Amino acid sequence: MRKCVLVSLALLFGCSTLFAQDDSGGGYFDAGNMAFEIAGSPFEGNGSSNGKLLSFGSFRARYAVTTTIVPRLGMNMSLDNHQVSPDVVVNNSMYEVAPGCEYHFRIEGGFRSYAALDGLFGQRFASLESTTQPSVNGAVYVPSSSLSEVDELRRGYMMYGAQIGFGADYHFSSNFYVGAEIGFRLVQYQYDDIELDGELFQAGVQQNTAAINTMNSIRIGFKFL
Repeated sequence: MRKCVLVSLALLFGCSTLFAQDDSGGGYFDAGNMAFEIAGSPFEGNGSSNGKLLSFGSFRARYAVTTTIVPRLGMNMSLDNHQVSPDVVVNNSMYEVAPGCEYHFRIEGGFRSYAALDGLFGQRFASLESTTQPSVNGAVYVPSSSLSEVDELRRGYMMYGAQIGFGADYHFSSNFYVGAEIGFRLVQYQYDDIELDGELFQAGVQQNTAAINTMNSIRIGFKFL
């Protein structure tokens, strides 16, 4: 995690230093312009390393109301419904939406830096259906006991929260731009009950987490309007 944060900070401030030197070149992002971008993290899972150096999975739309005020809407989605064996089907799908707004406080040529605030809402659907073993609702496997904890990536939940971010873009004259962003998020997870064959096995729990957000560390975008 520490390595991921250092990489993100280096990208953010490196871009800031490099692009700020060119005050006259580059493209623009003015009132009435709309852009779409794909964003990712140097490590998969918003900071956890699962063997991938770079993982893109977040999409965002941005619309400039004025030169400095830019509302945005981000989405992260994963659809995972697959058959593990002839008699077992696992569903572990999720989505997350993040409506927010950016304030651009430094504009020099194609270079822009900003601060942003987003709301967060998301849900994970987790289940295991089987004809030869207990079917599970609320998780993707059978916990070893009613007191054992289930990994948040394999248990159903609803989540609410907010995040702040600081980023920088460089807009090229071809309507293409690159950027970097890093921030901090505060989220409340409401984990689902875990049921085995329709019977309650483990009651849902509530958990609050605060963490550095690296999901949008690297951003590649295109201006359409």
